Amino acid sequence: MQKTLSQLSTDEFEQLVEHAIDKRLEVWFTQLSDALTGARDEDNAELSPEFAVSLRHALDQARAGEGVDLKTFREQMMK
Repeated sequence: MQKTLSQLSTDEFEQLVEHAIDKRLEVWFTQLSDALTGARDEDNAELSPEFAVSLRHALDQARAGEGVDLKTFREQMMK
């Protein structure tokens, strides 16, 4: 069932935004890793083990709700 933006609850909207950000960050991290390692073949490109562990840990924290909302993040960045 599809909903319009106005029909979404705050939690549903936050989940959609978080999902979109997670996917974009995943692509960005892959591109960054490729650029740093000089990888040219995406099928054979691998993250360094330390970076992969760190990324998994960050994603697990985000999924567990151990993050901050966007407003708090912006406030912290402005300090």
